[in-house]
Amino acid sequence: MNLQDKIAQIEPIDQSAVERSWRRWDSIAKPLRSLGLLEQAVTRIAGMRREPEVTIEKPCVVAMCADNGVVDEGVTQTSRDVTAVVTKNFTTGATSVCSMARVAGIPVVPVDIGVACDIEADGLIRKKIAYGTQNMAQRPAMTRDQAVAAIEVGIDITLDLARQGYDLFATGEMGIGNTTTSSAMAAVLLHRSVSEVTGRGAGLTSEGVRHKIAVIRRAIAVNQPDPDDPLDVLAKVGGFDIAGLVGVY
Repeated sequence: MNLQDKIAQIEPIDQSAVERSWRRWDSIAKPLRSLGLLEQAVTRIAGMRREPEVTIEKPCVVAMCADNGVVDEGVTQTSRDVTAVVTKNFTTGATSVCSMARVAGIPVVPVDIGVACDIEADGLIRKKIAYGTQNMAQRPAMTRDQAVAAIEVGIDITLDLARQGYDLFATGEMGIGNTTTSSAMAAVLLHRSVSEVTGRGAGLTSEGVRHKIAVIRRAIAVNQPDPDDPLDVLAKVGGFDIAGLVGVY
């Protein structure tokens, strides 16, 4: 089944279930709609599940891990080696998200979708598309086929976890350089200036931020991603971690 076939299987939410869920929440002894975004989220889940009563029994965190070739341009404070270190730490519970997940009583599911080296660790899902993306400041970060393959990894992992009973997904990523790729995508897709959507990442100096902005501008100029074609944007200035998360969503 190709990507378009998988997308075609996505159905609209059940509006009648949403309405019944709202009626239930409005009947509870509290100020009307006082729980704000929480109520909105729960009623939307009701629509997805096609039933007004929502229970969440088995959540998990899915973390997509991949390296980004644009790191070669000196846009980060740390080296690409950190991606592999943190990816392995996901499997031993030695990260901040693992600490938070333990408190919540839920597992972290790390996925190697494009780390620049091979990692031997129990509990790591290995779905590597390539050993990191290309340097987007010089050429497209990935081919369109690679972008599609990474999206399909996210879809397949999520469906597999759903078959195991997981019913709520938190998401995360690990990839040195991915605030550069995400800023590039945001600038193109939101029609914003690069400087408006680019920050310090993990702690760049002001000079470092200026360099990062210049590199992103060059990547956009070199690749000319089409804002009306999100897959083109993803392939040219995105990352495998972002593409995998697209599939999860």
